[in-house]
Amino acid sequence: MLLGWAPKSSDVKARRDVAEDAAKREQRLAAKLRENLKRRKEQARARAAGAGTSPGETAADDTAGAAALKPAADSDS
Repeated sequence: MLLGWAPKSSDVKARRDVAEDAAKREQRLAAKLRENLKRRKEQARARAAGAGTSPGETAADDTAGAAALKPAADSDS
């Protein structure tokens, strides 16, 4: 039996420190998640507002740009 046993004050303090650190970490992570969500929502709104182009127009523009960057084939053969 451990009737006379009591945790050392250093053990209690260490456990309390670990719990406080975990709580602070959770608060930091929650803040980061909120910031990330806010940033992503702003990006989505900016994309939705866009420059007035539809997704089809953007894909066509990308294809034309990629074709312009390809080197011309040699006709020496």
